[in-house]
Amino acid sequence: MIDPVVELSICFALALLFAAAAWHKVSDRVRFGATVGAYSLLPPWLVSPVAHVLPWLEACIAVGLLYPPTRSAAALAVVPLLMLYTIAIAANLARGRREIDCGCFASSARVPLSKWLLLRNGILIVASCLLLLPIRTRALVWVDGATIVMTLATLSLLWASGQRLAQTGPALRHFGGVR
Repeated sequence: MIDPVVELSICFALALLFAAAAWHKVSDRVRFGATVGAYSLLPPWLVSPVAHVLPWLEACIAVGLLYPPTRSAAALAVVPLLMLYTIAIAANLARGRREIDCGCFASSARVPLSKWLLLRNGILIVASCLLLLPIRTRALVWVDGATIVMTLATLSLLWASGQRLAQTGPALRHFGGVR
């Protein structure tokens, strides 16, 4: 059993993440389509349909995580989606193709493929699986709300830091900063 504060913190964090990812992909469809094609895992005729469907799937997951009756189904949907992303990243890393953008957020900041993305996806998969555990029943009090807000703020800062490191880490290798 998990505490409802843990459940809500994970739920809101994943919903925020998937909503932001979907928004960035929808707002720059051309770039995201090019990123999907750059993975070289799909036949060319399938790249555009997949690039159109993925952001909507992520948006549906985000909404589903926020609505208690669909929370478990949405958390369950996170697992195969992130596994698909992880397999695509791992396949390109195995082929030595680190230079392509991960496509996680179709923003102006490119994030090249790295082992960090595999670890990150693994952590997100574990987090979504925690949402499938039974929730301990108890009344929530004001400090629980404050804890959830502070947890989301902390996780957002950690996420932003991780994204920044993923962007700049490969560049630092050229200067001898990261080995």
